[in-house]
Amino acid sequence: MKREHKDTSETLAPAGGRVKVMFLMMYLNLFSCSFFGTKKNPMIEENSYNKSYDRDKEQISNCFIKNVEYFRKYHRYDKKIYVNSTDRLKKEHQEYYKKYPGADRDPANFFEPYATRYSLAKDDYVSSTKPTKSQLNVKTNTIIYSQDSLFCVAFLIIELKYDDIDGLESKRDNNSRYDGKAVIGYRKNIENSFQIYPLNKHKVTGFENYETTATMLKNLYFNNLKGKGSAGGIYEGMTFNQNVGDKYFFTESPYFKKHKSGLYNFMMYRHLGKEYQYNYQFCR
Repeated sequence: MKREHKDTSETLAPAGGRVKVMFLMMYLNLFSCSFFGTKKNPMIEENSYNKSYDRDKEQISNCFIKNVEYFRKYHRYDKKIYVNSTDRLKKEHQEYYKKYPGADRDPANFFEPYATRYSLAKDDYVSSTKPTKSQLNVKTNTIIYSQDSLFCVAFLIIELKYDDIDGLESKRDNNSRYDGKAVIGYRKNIENSFQIYPLNKHKVTGFENYETTATMLKNLYFNNLKGKGSAGGIYEGMTFNQNVGDKYFFTESPYFKKHKSGLYNFMMYRHLGKEYQYNYQFCR
């Protein structure tokens, strides 16, 4: 897959002959860290068992799939535009993406890599020839809600089920087919669906089972989110004093402070010194 956004910590599964033993040791160690090292928030427990919890989990998973599928269908991998491209090609490029806004690029490199396969003949990425639902199994493992349930952090586990297709790279080995990512969800009303935004501080890649992937991902966000925002990003110069699950996370974390545009910081990204709003798919 393509290189991720620079403001990201990536945890890769260990390789070698002792993989399964290392996974077992890691799982037990991380379970201990997560269970004993994370502050308990009553709102987490209360919201985790209300009747809308399963509905929200399914909706967030489907929203991730929808965003990947949008790039798969409408991003033009065969039509690249460069600085020295002709005016005609540039105009054609602009007109096309007016019809499919946001499909030209994924600024967080969050959804789009799952829409692609690597072509051995072209020595480049191409759109997957198979619908996303048949190639990915996305499950929302856990949702952490704000007090009013209008904001959340959701932990997604992505199982790659790629088919072997002639001319494309081999599918990922079964021992490394699970990835883990986190998103921030926002809705204006509790009856509405969540719109999701990349939470790119940590991700885990290439693990062999669902449980280990989920444990590793949650441990990173429950225990290792505090610190300074990365230079060059939207959070440059800001300090994160809370981990996910801490009492004041949804009120004090820089993610939920208002940007000068009037939007929340988590809705924004910085590119070449300028700041823009994410333009991902609206989910219902």
